[in-house]
Amino acid sequence: MTKVTFEPSLGFFMPWPVVLVSVADPTHDRANLITIGAVAPTCASPPTLGIAVTPVRYSYALLQEAREFVVNIPTARLARAVDYCGSVSGRDVDKFQATGLTPVPGRKVTCPVVAECPINLECRTTQVAKLGSHDFFFGEIVAVQVSMDVLTKEKRLDPNKVGVYVGVRGAYRAVGEAIGQYGFGKDLH
Repeated sequence: MTKVTFEPSLGFFMPWPVVLVSVADPTHDRANLITIGAVAPTCASPPTLGIAVTPVRYSYALLQEAREFVVNIPTARLARAVDYCGSVSGRDVDKFQATGLTPVPGRKVTCPVVAECPINLECRTTQVAKLGSHDFFFGEIVAVQVSMDVLTKEKRLDPNKVGVYVGVRGAYRAVGEAIGQYGFGKDLH
């Protein structure tokens, strides 16, 4: 296979997750929403994930002050609202009001969850790492809310019901069918 070399860039990392992060905005007595593509699980115990945010974003100062946030996993049907939240600043717009999304109180954090998102991960910031253009906010997951609509009768998550989507080089794409289960490659030899 012939390959071509490019300058170092994240532009070839695919796919990017697409999530909505909610954070308290006490200045405007509301919450703000920020669309994040740089989100990653970082530790299983305690359950921790991280989000990367550049200091020029309005939510950056809110995250610094609040020390908590919610990672809301949207469905593909919310793509237009999620894109909007990544295209305008919370300095100028109440994104909940503009998108029609519904803020619902968190169970263990003061910022709201997005009711229309089937999965909400409530996080408390444990540390912030300065990386360069972005800072990485590590958040311990302190509560998880999941819509009954995406669970099986046994109360297990059914990924086929969630309808998540990803970003791939500037376009949104639905996640397709399963191609295997964890460990299915161990009998390769």
